[in-house]
Amino acid sequence: MQEFIERRLYKRYVTVISVNRKDGSLVPIYIIWEDGTRYKIDQIIKIINAKASEVGGVGKMYQVRIGRHIRNLFYEKNRWFVESHKP
Repeated sequence: MQEFIERRLYKRYVTVISVNRKDGSLVPIYIIWEDGTRYKIDQIIKIINAKASEVGGVGKMYQVRIGRHIRNLFYEKNRWFVESHKP
């Protein structure tokens, strides 16, 4: 029998390099991790006004593809965060 392990999610604030277009849209280009590693956002799959993420907070949710991985990137009150399994 496989044991169920609950994996709690945390808000992990990150640095994001983005472009603010003349039409007012905000486009994230890179996510920069705490250790300085830079991850290029290969594709923005969708942008929605999120009422709340699993870790709380409101704002815009950008579902992005980084390599083969899909992540939810949130823009909340002038800063960015991702949902992470590590605080």
